[in-house]
Amino acid sequence: MTWDGWLANAVAFASLTVALTVALGARVKIRALRRRVEQLAAGPRAVAVVYNPVHVGALDDIQAVVERAAIDAGYAPPVWLPTAKDDPGVGQTRAALALDPAVVVAVGGDGTIRHVAGELAGSGVPLGILPTGTGNLLARNLGLPIGSGVRDLASIAITGRSRRIDVGWVEADGPSLEQTAAIARIAPDSHAFAGSTPFLVIAGMGFDAAVMHSAGRGLKRTMGWGAYVVSGLRYLRRRRVKAHIVAGEGHNEFDLEARAILFANCGRLPGGFVLAPDARIDDGWLDLVVVDTKIGLLGWGDLVRRVGLQSLGLRRRPQMLPEVGSIELRRMRSVHVQAGDPELVEADGDALGYAWNVRARIERGTLLVHVL
Repeated sequence: MTWDGWLANAVAFASLTVALTVALGARVKIRALRRRVEQLAAGPRAVAVVYNPVHVGALDDIQAVVERAAIDAGYAPPVWLPTAKDDPGVGQTRAALALDPAVVVAVGGDGTIRHVAGELAGSGVPLGILPTGTGNLLARNLGLPIGSGVRDLASIAITGRSRRIDVGWVEADGPSLEQTAAIARIAPDSHAFAGSTPFLVIAGMGFDAAVMHSAGRGLKRTMGWGAYVVSGLRYLRRRRVKAHIVAGEGHNEFDLEARAILFANCGRLPGGFVLAPDARIDDGWLDLVVVDTKIGLLGWGDLVRRVGLQSLGLRRRPQMLPEVGSIELRRMRSVHVQAGDPELVEADGDALGYAWNVRARIERGTLLVHVL
């Protein structure tokens, strides 16, 4: 091939390459433009709000603030889905997911939030939190500015930073006929707990479950978190829980007797108190908290002092007096509790019913939540 021929072929090849590159770039731009047109044609994404009417006071005011925050963020006006006595948030969240929402906002207490979170877990759709309950423990553990007002909380719920957190699950098998009869003798107005339900803060059995069950809605509305203190006074002499514990895959088993057995995903309580200092909501660990007291009121006073010291970062106190209130902490992925008697079980403040064999586990990082 002559030099002129080689040069002509090179120029032709370069021209073809440039043409193909331009065509390919144009095709990519056309596809991107087409996707953008489709998005504009479909309209802005939805914001779904699952709310508990019992825990929402001035609903019109909250709706106005949330709608303004959604529109300012470029979303469509929110779709509002109220919970009901026979469906505390599960069906509503499933309906919300069918809308392909940008975020699902839960308005209510920890009970409402845990039901919404359980359905959102693993979906990739973030949870926004607008806490209006008594304890609002999840919001406290996430560092949300509870006292800042609805406007700030709504803004965080809709446009906050996404953070992955763990979701806990507590479950129990259905009771036999004999066990059902035993529950009826112990608590005629209660029922058995069977199945699986999520928790984000703390689940447990024993003293704490009895207190949660006893604190009525009217008392909580009047006294706030103090309602649990009043309720707790009724159960200071409640019998201990006797149980066999199987940790993880069964390599660690032990028996215990305690006032309460708690499964903690995080450990901060109202008033700055810390029950489980090592519990982190995103570490993939379940913190087993075993609480016990002796010698009546002296033991309960010692327990309160122990929690107070933990809240100040003091893990060990001087042994000047006999220890009559104790908190034992163990970390594991899952746990199986086999109780000697039917025990009342709770999850994030909701009394679930009575059970003998209770299992708890943690699913790591399965939930996206909007935080500050």
